Amino acid sequence: MKDLSKSLEQDQPRTIGALDLRVGGTGQLRHLYQQGASKALFARKRDGTEAIFINTSGGITGGDQLNGYFETSDTACLSVTTQGCERIYRSQACVNGTVDNRLVVRNQSSLFWLPQETLFYDGGHLERHLTIDVSSDATALIVEPMLFGRLAMGEHHLSGNLQECITLSIDGQLAFQDATHFSGNITQTLDRPAVLAGARATALVVFSSPIASAVLPTICDMLNETSGASVTQDHLLIARLIAPHGMTLRRMLVPIITMLTQTDLPKTWRL
Repeated sequence: MKDLSKSLEQDQPRTIGALDLRVGGTGQLRHLYQQGASKALFARKRDGTEAIFINTSGGITGGDQLNGYFETSDTACLSVTTQGCERIYRSQACVNGTVDNRLVVRNQSSLFWLPQETLFYDGGHLERHLTIDVSSDATALIVEPMLFGRLAMGEHHLSGNLQECITLSIDGQLAFQDATHFSGNITQTLDRPAVLAGARATALVVFSSPIASAVLPTICDMLNETSGASVTQDHLLIARLIAPHGMTLRRMLVPIITMLTQTDLPKTWRL
């Protein structure tokens, strides 16, 4: 007898998406390419350009593939955010969903990478890469928040696979790299004192700017006792935020983003 469940797994449609967005001049759209599930909408903004990335499939599961390229040049300012939180659903076949984004920040332009929280559910499998190439005269703010489990629904025990790598180069020279690999019993890993010590919300903040050293004391004053920040180079600030749950994390992130961007918080963060 034919194994129908196996056949359904093999024939299940997968999400494919690609987005190529380039802004130059004083904020003019130079190029926009959209394919599959990846779409961009543009919100009205007082200063600069605000792009809202939308994954029309509603989340990521095993076998999905999303790719993005975002570029700013001249004196343009681009904020990239998401319509809502990105959900990493259970992978029935234990296959990773893959997300690969590249950011290029040229000249004296600014790019603020501000996705809302990624929600990692039990059984999720995700491989995600973010590569940033920034000029020393430019400004780049990278914020990557992650929440583990649906705590309000009682999902406290997680298993799955998470592979994430964030790489930043300044003027073509590697300046920062952060790699995460959780596999198997993720809850057990998160509970280790040297990892999250039982917390379920974290965010990485990377700020490449000539004013990075000057804003470090202010950033440190905004952090709780489990978070920290430092300047690794004259104009590169790195902060790791750790909080027990998403609301506490967002209460730290919002004033930090507002202060570093010196502009309005993305509209979708305020809905």
